[in-house]
Amino acid sequence: MTINACKDLLRSVFRRRTVPLHEAAELPAPPEEHRAVLQAVQSLPAAYRDVVYLHYYEGYTAPEIARILGKNVNTIYTRLTRARGLLREALGGDDDA
Repeated sequence: MTINACKDLLRSVFRRRTVPLHEAAELPAPPEEHRAVLQAVQSLPAAYRDVVYLHYYEGYTAPEIARILGKNVNTIYTRLTRARGLLREALGGDDDA
């Protein structure tokens, strides 16, 4: 059973999307216009920040995020929608978007 759990971990989506720390240091800094967005994302409440980061920065789908966080898929969709609204307010976006 332990061997199977280890194999599952090695095949997991999370492990495939990781980057060694020494490679992460070599990644370019985000452009200036993206820093404001990143700061706004970081200022979100943790529940919203996590789903936004996993979806937009890591590229996970809502069902994948639901499995990672142990939540219902509809909860993830709701949190993404509410987070977008908070980001729109924080960044001064259009109301009709």
